[in-house]
Amino acid sequence: MPLSTVVGHSKQLSVIKTLINSRMFPQSSLFVGPEGVGKKLIAVETLTLIADSSLNVKVIGSEKPATIEEVREVSSWLFTKPTSGKGKGVVIDNADEMRGEAANALLKTLEEPPDYGYIVLVAKSEQSVLPTLRSRCRIFRFGRLSDANVEYILERLGITPDKRVIKLSNGSAGMAVRLSESSVPELVQEFLNLMRSKDRLKGIVKFSANFSKLSREETLLFLNALENLLSQKDTIIKWYSAIKRGREFLKFYGKPQSVIEWMLIEVLLGNQN
Repeated sequence: MPLSTVVGHSKQLSVIKTLINSRMFPQSSLFVGPEGVGKKLIAVETLTLIADSSLNVKVIGSEKPATIEEVREVSSWLFTKPTSGKGKGVVIDNADEMRGEAANALLKTLEEPPDYGYIVLVAKSEQSVLPTLRSRCRIFRFGRLSDANVEYILERLGITPDKRVIKLSNGSAGMAVRLSESSVPELVQEFLNLMRSKDRLKGIVKFSANFSKLSREETLLFLNALENLLSQKDTIIKWYSAIKRGREFLKFYGKPQSVIEWMLIEVLLGNQN
C-alpha cells in the first residue's frame, strides 16, 4: 500500500492520509524539508494513493532543476485529459533551485490545475521557493529522521550501519547512503585530526591534497558532512561562512583541492588575527 514503505514522518503522513480519505488533498502542494529524508518518495506515493494507484504520475527535476522547456512540456501533458486512469499527477523535485523563467512558467498551472490534476513541488528550503509559487500551494513540512530511522533504512538497503555515518548524516537517509559509499567519513576524521594538531597550518597542503582526485559532488558531500558535524559543536559559527562560500566556489567549477585549501586557510589564519 502506498506510504506504508515510508520510514518516519508519522504526523505528516497521518495528515496526508486524512486529507486523501476526506477527498480534501490540495491539487497544488509544497513538500519542504532537509535533503534525503524521503520527500520525493512521499510525494509520489501520495499521488498514487489519491486515485487508488490509477493516477498517472510524472517526476521532473530530480537530476537537475527543471528547465522552462520541461515545465511547459509537463504542464501540457497535465492539461491533456487522461485516456486511462482517474487522473494525472506531477512531482517537481528541487523546486527551490528552478530558474526564474521556469518557475514563472509554472504559475498558471499551479493556480488553476485541471480537475483531475495534482502538482507537488519538492524543496529543501521553503524560503528559497518563489513567494508566488508558495502562495499557491499548501505547505507540508518534513523534519530530519531519527538516528534509529536512518539505521533501519540502511539495514533495509543491505548497508551495514556505521556510527560515524549516522552522526554525519544528521537525520538524512539519502546522505547516509552516499556517505556509506564514499571516503568522506575518513576525510572528516582526518580533518578532525588536523584540527587537533599543533602544526595545523603546516598540515593544510597535505590534507587538501586528498581532494586532488575527488569529484565536486564528493567534495560537496564532505562540506555538507562537515557542516552537520560542526553544527553539533560550538565551532560552527567560525566555519559556517567558509563552508557556504566553499559550496559556491564548487558550483562555479572551482577545483576541489583549491576550495578545501582556501577554506582551511581562511578559517585558521583568520583565527590567528
